[in-house]
Amino acid sequence: MMDLDLKVFKSPDELYAKAALALVRKLGEISEYRAQVQLGLSGGSVATKMLPKVADVMDSHPEAWQNWSPVNVWMVDERYVEFDSPDRSDSIIERELTSKFPIFNLHRPGTPSSTKSVEKAAEEYGQEMVDTYSTVRPIDPRSVALDVAILGMGPDGHFASLFPSHETLRHTGLITYEKDSPKPPPERISMTVPLLRRSRLSWFIISGGDKASVFAHALQGADFREVPAATMNQVGTTWWSDEEAASQIDRLI
Repeated sequence: MMDLDLKVFKSPDELYAKAALALVRKLGEISEYRAQVQLGLSGGSVATKMLPKVADVMDSHPEAWQNWSPVNVWMVDERYVEFDSPDRSDSIIERELTSKFPIFNLHRPGTPSSTKSVEKAAEEYGQEMVDTYSTVRPIDPRSVALDVAILGMGPDGHFASLFPSHETLRHTGLITYEKDSPKPPPERISMTVPLLRRSRLSWFIISGGDKASVFAHALQGADFREVPAATMNQVGTTWWSDEEAASQIDRLI
């Protein structure tokens, strides 16, 4: 078994604060050698609990980001609803980051009123990624990769909008779509497993005792069809956790 990059903190508040500070520092490091930084962000607790802390760090230390390269922010997954829906995750990212700090450029998947279907919205979002990455010359979509992906995990082991036993786990390309999510709303847009596995760095931010068992199984090497997050247990992945979420790891590893 590969060595795990696992960081455990006493409380969710400490977890999100430490991860937020580390992300600001990491984006600064990447900016030193990249003309553009590619950042993937999940919704859920990553958006609601971590991003306000990222904003606090950047507000308190403007010198930390004023010389960054531009940061393209990509939605790891998004609900296929209108921009003004409370179910949209990108509205939180816009409120906490992109409206406050011009260094961020938010790329948003389409909505039912702007595209013909969730399939079309996924196709267009994938093409937007290719176009953005092709700053000098056209590139092969298979070379598209995030510099950093900030991910969450559900109590069922899903990440992004990639759910246990769903066909989306087998989809290739850059962006896929889900028509029957176990969690409402049913239609979603998601990065694919191959794209997320190509991320240069992947950080999972996991809190809560309801995730303890599946988290331990993901680190143990569970079948990714049963615990999708297990597919990301690879070099370059860091698991950030509070003590409750990590409480069962020693029993299985």
